Amino acid sequence: MPTKAFYWQLYIATYTALLGLPLLLIPKSVIPYMGFDPAMADDGPFVRLTGMFLVCLTLITFRVWQKKTAEMIVGTVILRIFIIFTLLIVGISGGYPFLYIMIGIVGIGVIGTLLSVGKENLLRYL
Repeated sequence: MPTKAFYWQLYIATYTALLGLPLLLIPKSVIPYMGFDPAMADDGPFVRLTGMFLVCLTLITFRVWQKKTAEMIVGTVILRIFIIFTLLIVGISGGYPFLYIMIGIVGIGVIGTLLSVGKENLLRYL
């Protein structure tokens, strides 16, 4: 597996940490910048749980980069494609522009990873 493919794991770890930590620790301050009602943070634990899951994803992708686990690269691509489709559906149904920004950020990582992995390696690990 090319080394560049693992560097994209750092890209994932960075954006998930930058989004997850504020959602976990200071959700009321962050939610308005995303275009959501700050009262969402009071309605239940869902905003903080989302932050927690993003931090968990940060730790997993960082570990994939650290240990150079090639088998996990394809799994992260599949997961991120699922995330893109989910964000698209929620964005269309709710009209939240921030979700389209997130689609772009996640999509850059998917494209970068796929280009750096190459067709041969991708097929080998499917």
